[in-house]
Amino acid sequence: MKKFVVVITALTLVSIFACKKDENLTKTDLLCSQPWILSSSVFSPPYPIEGFGAIADYYAILAPCRKDDIWNFTNNGDYTIEDATNKCAPNDPTVLEFGSWIFNSDETVVTTNNGYYYNEYNVIELTTQTLQVRTALIDTLDNVYNWTETYAH
Repeated sequence: MKKFVVVITALTLVSIFACKKDENLTKTDLLCSQPWILSSSVFSPPYPIEGFGAIADYYAILAPCRKDDIWNFTNNGDYTIEDATNKCAPNDPTVLEFGSWIFNSDETVVTTNNGYYYNEYNVIELTTQTLQVRTALIDTLDNVYNWTETYAH
């Protein structure tokens, strides 16, 4: 019985300290902790894509070689998008894109800049397992399409 109490006490202490560790993670820590892979990509309202019509579930028509791309963010403000196992063409480079990233002051928007253009992503959810961002696409007629992407480890 004494061993049982010791084991239960040890497990309780480990779980308490493990929870406190997760609570102390900053959004930068969460973003940079591990690589991210796209798991969902949707438009609202459906976005017109030539050859496909108006698409709500963009992930469904995305080429397999783009579904497994790996997003890496580093604490020093760099990011890369790397081709994973499914390459679109055998001679494609491993690093598809690289640049810098930064959070806004309240860490609700992450901006990426690859030297040619920048993108702003509104952070909807950022946990140890999920990154969900939303950006607005505006067409030539000023129609606004919300593009929500979800990433996982």
